[in-house]
Amino acid sequence: MNENQQRKLQEVLDYGYTFRFGDYISKGLELFQKNAGSFIGYGLVAGLIVMVANFIPIVGPIAGSFFLSPPLLVGAYLVAHKLNKGESTEFGDFFKGFEFVGPLAGATLIMSLIIIASLIPMFIAWGTSGFFMWIIEASTDPLSAGDPPNFPFWSLIFVVPAIYLGVAYGWASMFIAFYRMKVWDALEMSRKMITKQWFIIFLYTIVIGLLASAGVILLIVGILATYPIMLCSQYAAFADVTRLMEEEESDIVDHLVA
Repeated sequence: MNENQQRKLQEVLDYGYTFRFGDYISKGLELFQKNAGSFIGYGLVAGLIVMVANFIPIVGPIAGSFFLSPPLLVGAYLVAHKLNKGESTEFGDFFKGFEFVGPLAGATLIMSLIIIASLIPMFIAWGTSGFFMWIIEASTDPLSAGDPPNFPFWSLIFVVPAIYLGVAYGWASMFIAFYRMKVWDALEMSRKMITKQWFIIFLYTIVIGLLASAGVILLIVGILATYPIMLCSQYAAFADVTRLMEEEESDIVDHLVA
């Protein structure tokens, strides 16, 4: 990240930003429509890659979660960015996220550990109530397990920090890909940036998630379109808030001046 980018991002943190909820969904749909066939093909190939990986015992799900899914998601963001700049794209662009596989895996691991750590108070509450022991007993001998112990409903308040962090770290992968940030810097910048408008971005995440899930209703095939639209909408929000296109224009001017 160069000094100009750092200055622009700090300005956003200092002065805040307007989150244009509906505009980002419209922009996401627009970007998808510019290359719908490739996005659908990407969705199919990416889904098959992760699905096949998950069939491999133990190693497969780990590889899928840390080394496959994050770069594949970033690949869609990179293509959306090229389309946003009016550039042509190739199908191979969807897999350029693997150029950042190390930092992306590191960010995913650290984020997962932090979120799990935030849930420890809830796990302790469940453990003292005998809930986990009942789950183990029910899984080994369902008939003799009996009724579950009283669920410590109050312990659900401990989920709040995990929900906050899950949303707040949502842009870390794009900071890694577009701003070449180091892992911790990307996580912290994402957290600080999203926290400025956390609740509306939380609602936005739910809405575009429901949009992607709507594809399942359309005989599952529809998700090949709705999932990329969700990713394009996520990119659109990030690009506007972080003034990414403005950064691209500044880089061009700086290059010409130099």
